[in-house]
Amino acid sequence: MLRVAFTLLFGWAIVATGQAQSPSEVASQLAARISSQLPRRTTVSLEVQTQVAMMPADLSTFRRALEEDLRNMGLPMTATQPETRVRTTISENARGVLLVAEIIAGDQRTVVMQPWVAPPTTDAKPRLRISRKPVWEQPAPVLDLLLLNSDSELLVLSSTNVASFRLDTGKWTQTGLATLSLARPPARDPRGRIESAPGGFRVYLPGTTCSGTLPPMLTVACTPGNEAWPVNPRVASFVARWVTDRNVLESPSFQSAFYAGADGWFSTAEHRIIDRAGNSLSVPDAWGSDFAGVESSCGANPTILASGPGNSPDRDQAQAYEIASGRAATASEPMTLPGSITALWPAEAAGQATLVVRNSKTGNYEASRLGVACSE
Repeated sequence: MLRVAFTLLFGWAIVATGQAQSPSEVASQLAARISSQLPRRTTVSLEVQTQVAMMPADLSTFRRALEEDLRNMGLPMTATQPETRVRTTISENARGVLLVAEIIAGDQRTVVMQPWVAPPTTDAKPRLRISRKPVWEQPAPVLDLLLLNSDSELLVLSSTNVASFRLDTGKWTQTGLATLSLARPPARDPRGRIESAPGGFRVYLPGTTCSGTLPPMLTVACTPGNEAWPVNPRVASFVARWVTDRNVLESPSFQSAFYAGADGWFSTAEHRIIDRAGNSLSVPDAWGSDFAGVESSCGANPTILASGPGNSPDRDQAQAYEIASGRAATASEPMTLPGSITALWPAEAAGQATLVVRNSKTGNYEASRLGVACSE
């Protein structure tokens, strides 16, 4: 027979007179009450379901925040053979929305309840909007691109070469091609970076660093090794280098290898977004592993463009988020893309990012510039 202990923590005075709580705020309160019922380091699995009408984004934010808060309170999350299962239901009664967390450990069951003064639904438009300007398309992988001389010249970095182009009557005309002398063969999922430098440009690939010049002709000279480079061309303090034979980065700013980094946040091999101290960023389920910081004059908080979760090779998405108090808040509508994102880098121009998508229908790599502007 199950032993049932009910911890009824109603606090209905909050419901009657308190201020509305965001999904993240109420998740933090519920996590504290759940953790108070369990020994520290107990492994936990989490299930969340709702019996009330909710915006998908709010439900996603609540679940992600609850999971992150439980982890930060010393309860590791696992989907296989957990010591304790936590089943959370978002329900409703005469007094309003009620969160019910059922904590199951062996034959013992504890029920914790938390009222939620949910914020009123609004039809407010997102603060930001994303624009996409196609720049270049080709069958071979595009790792990065660089626009020069008021966007009249273009450098395209591929796995084994750099090509130069000049804009002529609205079309790109190739002016040069230089093969890269690689110290290592390209990885299966190659990544690389090209940035402007005094007198020319620099190319950074895992295991190889190159210097190039343009006038009077395109030339590139490469040497083995991984030199450090600014991840964001306009933030000189954040430097990183490639890890040889891998498509991940390392930096003095972070304790381990990472896939992407922006505004003090890094994506780890465990698919977590954490800062230098190991604190987790609470992000919506739509957030993927690749992201880039961009400048925005539309608000005081840092803005990050992030890829989608990568659930389908046929389509992906890019979306803008504003970062505040360890949370990523959706700041734009998602932009649907015709394939998976293979590269997302800060651009040399403020408020822009370089995006590369492999079109699922054509197989070509499409390089674009994403822009961020205030919604009207």
